[in-house]
Amino acid sequence: MSLLTQGQQLPSSSLNPGQLTGMLVDSLTSQPVPFASVALLSESGTLITGQTTSESGQFSFTKLITGSYGLKITYVGYQSRSLSGIRITDSQPLQNLGTIRLKALSRQLNEVRISTRKALIEEKADRLVYNAASDLTNKGGTAVDVLRKAPMLTVDVSGKVQIRGSSSIKVLLNGRPSGLLARNLSEALKMIPANTILAVEVMTSPAARYDAEGAGGVINIITKKQLKGSNGNLDVTAGNYVQSLGGSYGFKREKFGLTFSGNTNAEREKTIAEMTRTSLADGQSTGELYQRSYANNVSRGWFGDLSMEYAFDTLNRVNFSMSSWGGTWPGSSTLYNRFQSINPPLTQEYNQVVDQKNPFGNLEWNLGYTRLFRKPKQELSLLGQYSYTFDNTRYVSNQFNLTNQPLYRETSTNLSRNPQWTWQVDYTHPFSSNGRHVFEVGAKLVRREVSSVYEVYHSQSENVTQLILSNDRSNTFKYSQQVMAGYASVKLTNRKLWTLQLGTRLENTKMYGQFKTTIPPFQVDFQNLIPSVVLSKELTPQQSIKVSYTQRISRPMIWDLNPFINASDPKNLVAGNPKLRPELAHLAELAYSVTTENGTYVNLNLYRRQTANSIEDVRTVDNAGVSTTMRQNVARNERTGLNLNAAGEFGRNLKVNGGGELYYAHFNSPSLGIKNSGWLWQVNLNMAYELPRNYSIQANGMYSTGWILLQGRNSAWYDYSLAVRKEFWDKKGSLILGVNNPFTYPFRQKENTQSDTFRAHTANQYFTRSVKLTFSWQFGQLRNSSEEEVRKITHDDARSK
Repeated sequence: MSLLTQGQQLPSSSLNPGQLTGMLVDSLTSQPVPFASVALLSESGTLITGQTTSESGQFSFTKLITGSYGLKITYVGYQSRSLSGIRITDSQPLQNLGTIRLKALSRQLNEVRISTRKALIEEKADRLVYNAASDLTNKGGTAVDVLRKAPMLTVDVSGKVQIRGSSSIKVLLNGRPSGLLARNLSEALKMIPANTILAVEVMTSPAARYDAEGAGGVINIITKKQLKGSNGNLDVTAGNYVQSLGGSYGFKREKFGLTFSGNTNAEREKTIAEMTRTSLADGQSTGELYQRSYANNVSRGWFGDLSMEYAFDTLNRVNFSMSSWGGTWPGSSTLYNRFQSINPPLTQEYNQVVDQKNPFGNLEWNLGYTRLFRKPKQELSLLGQYSYTFDNTRYVSNQFNLTNQPLYRETSTNLSRNPQWTWQVDYTHPFSSNGRHVFEVGAKLVRREVSSVYEVYHSQSENVTQLILSNDRSNTFKYSQQVMAGYASVKLTNRKLWTLQLGTRLENTKMYGQFKTTIPPFQVDFQNLIPSVVLSKELTPQQSIKVSYTQRISRPMIWDLNPFINASDPKNLVAGNPKLRPELAHLAELAYSVTTENGTYVNLNLYRRQTANSIEDVRTVDNAGVSTTMRQNVARNERTGLNLNAAGEFGRNLKVNGGGELYYAHFNSPSLGIKNSGWLWQVNLNMAYELPRNYSIQANGMYSTGWILLQGRNSAWYDYSLAVRKEFWDKKGSLILGVNNPFTYPFRQKENTQSDTFRAHTANQYFTRSVKLTFSWQFGQLRNSSEEEVRKITHDDARSK
């Protein structure tokens, strides 16, 4: 902007000692505003002279005569500001106006245009970021599809998520907790539509401010933010395996914002499984079980969120949100069962029909206050949360002989309630204006009260229609957990671009459980001091290296501790273990990243994770061919590997990104006399190509050699998809046609497990070939917003199921 220099001239006499000074800063960030135009006006408003601010935002007018003056301040991107009545007198010739705050200027836009897309993979100080919004194939899918493409993550065909082979992870939604994600992660991810996800952050060595839970690390799913203005979106997906309807609408002004979003979806799962299991005693076979099951279920769910935000001024903000979700996860199936016992010679053969429902729901409130300070990056936040979850399981199991005559009938209910309170305070204090030296401190308190009432009714052989209560399998379980934590960390950066981040977190955990009958109560109280160290060096503007070390905890939750036995399949029982104790993992990493001149990004990460007292699923089989699966602290789990992630552009229209991992996994359980280890690898690749006339195409695929388990391993698996998009209505509307695994029907995967009590082989068939069509529409007027995201509670202290 040109600065006017004509007008009334200042007297040049040295007898005029008057001086007027000040400093311009951004009203939100408190950062200096350099090169702004400052005009000095007379009392009548006539221009006297003018100047631009320095790089530090300062201005100074000297040699002023006594009198009254005004200022006119202008700068591109900020609201103009005028000051008047500034007096220079003989008694006060020097006037320092101090800090003058300028408000960012919001401009109304008639449309939103995207000229470039973010790289699919980005590196930040302590995490890798997958920008899901830039991936066309995610449209119409779910969060499961998104996580399959994120770096360092593995999601198998059943939806089980792991970070570097560990399922002990914590998944956050917009940096805050979610009972939905904590209870049943693989099913919950299917309720989050992929088109609402902006990015996925993967943290393998989280800082001290994060709860210590999650041996593998932390995943933060970031949904798309509300821009200023009144706007919304609508997305409709139809397909043979998935259907969804969702959208959002909101408005945001300078001080107040309100947003509502909702989604409902249905997803079909179809599987066929065959298992042959031999029971062993002293290494000799005592019987053989053969099962063939068929399942074809449709999971339905809904999700709604209402959030409000109000800024009293540029330094003080409050936010409130209320969210609710619910639905049902059915597990109905038909089963053919044949068990042949050797001694005594006996054959059991029957068909079984199981009708299992899992209705669930949650209501959650969040309230937060954020106080910014005039010093950049200085912040205080006070956060509170209350949530209430119900999680019920009901099943009816009927057995028939081969002539379809009823043999046995069993019903079961497990009604669970979980209210939870959380309070948290965090403070960030920068020691320097450039943010190179920062101190963080905070505290958190979590209180959970859980109840589970379970009952089992079964029939007698003489009367299949009459059901009686099974007292030894029915009970009331009450469980409470309290976690108190405090943390402190400091980040220091020198002139040679070495950065050291030191942190420690102290957590106290108290767990108490009691039963109505039979089972004795238990109580656990323990402390953990969790260190974290990150040392990094920026070798050049394009290269950096980092080494880090931290520890992580995995606490058992109620579904791990609850001794309720799920006997919907009487030959395969699943139960909780109230004797479980937390596990502790040590994590060390060495990472190197480089960005070439043409923009290609490469990240190499060598890591080592070692877990003592590891919580593992352990299966035992008796002479009657009945297996019981229960989690136990029985193993040492070690994993050493190398990650590679890369992204780049080839020409103006083609973008490619992908990654891979090579690792060695080792399990050792002296108590069970089991050792298992092996080398494994996996690779994934994503490609996007822009075509003329607003068409684009994207493809992705992944391949994994499988997983090592304590008692066995499974075979390789893969997944691939293709999507074509057509944009219209000035790019506000689009149609996306996507196909998943078009040349695979069904996908087959094998698993072999064994111990001193059994040897089993399982062959699973997953029907994943699907097609979907998604219509997407964005409407409303948008404005740019410079406001920072408000802080909310993050829960990392609950082990995912």
